[in-house]
Amino acid sequence: MIDRKELNGLKEIILNHCHKMSILRQNAEEKKKKAILDSLVISIINTGLTLQEVKECISDVDKDEVINLKFFENGKNLFEDYVKPKWKAFAKELFSQRSVGLGTPNAASGEGELMFLFLSKNIKKPTRGDLEINGEIIELKGERDVRVMGEIRGKDFRKKTLEICKEFNLIPNKANITNLDAVEIEKYQHLSHWKNELSKLNLTKQKEFINKWLNCIDGEEHKDSIERIFRQGSFNHDIFIREIIKILYSIMVRDGNFDKFIILGDGTNAKIISKEVSDFNKKVDDGEIIPQTDYFRINQNYNIGWYVS
Repeated sequence: MIDRKELNGLKEIILNHCHKMSILRQNAEEKKKKAILDSLVISIINTGLTLQEVKECISDVDKDEVINLKFFENGKNLFEDYVKPKWKAFAKELFSQRSVGLGTPNAASGEGELMFLFLSKNIKKPTRGDLEINGEIIELKGERDVRVMGEIRGKDFRKKTLEICKEFNLIPNKANITNLDAVEIEKYQHLSHWKNELSKLNLTKQKEFINKWLNCIDGEEHKDSIERIFRQGSFNHDIFIREIIKILYSIMVRDGNFDKFIILGDGTNAKIISKEVSDFNKKVDDGEIIPQTDYFRINQNYNIGWYVS
């Protein structure tokens, strides 16, 4: 274990490694440097590594022996299958660190990000996205804040869907807290209201209405989604939610934000999702990707989205 006498030497060693790995620039501001060093030092102390072991770990990183990059193709258990056993405990400590030194000025980095950058010389921090490996941009999502996002603001979405509601002579629901008129078909608390409103329309008109509602998300037609939502001859809310999530993911792919999307979870059963929308859609349909709560803030300027696990 590191003692106080060795602490300054430890910081110098890991700082040099951070410079070499492009985790920190030589002229990085002091606040950023301190945040990253604190995250690394606490992980080393929590693992109980000695100064010599830290040097050995960095030597193994230099030899590309710590993380097997096949993880980014296969996923599943990161620590058991892709991390050198000797450094597994250290990797787990690093995994949980969300250093503000890596994130934007107002946000911390995601889980796993510091670990990958510190333990593999082949993984870099790109100007966009979380990681870059051989030119591929990787988007990481941990156990928290796994969210697929659209491009339309909540306020604008509310306005568009209200216009559609008026077109079909339906009554909007009253939003919780704000009591604003809204067309929040996505929210379970308003499901009985919208089942009642849909019952005023024949099946063809119900499909048309829901298709136009979905069109407000991305400006596209969604005939295949409609067929799935109404497959049993009536509106299926659970399938409706899954189709929304698929549409949001397709927007992210269309915008070219990443080449791979990885849901890390706690690192024991990671999901690797390619830019192929069909790959993501299959995981949603098979129950590998599970809808959680919506991020449709209809009275705010945030883009709409959905949390998944």
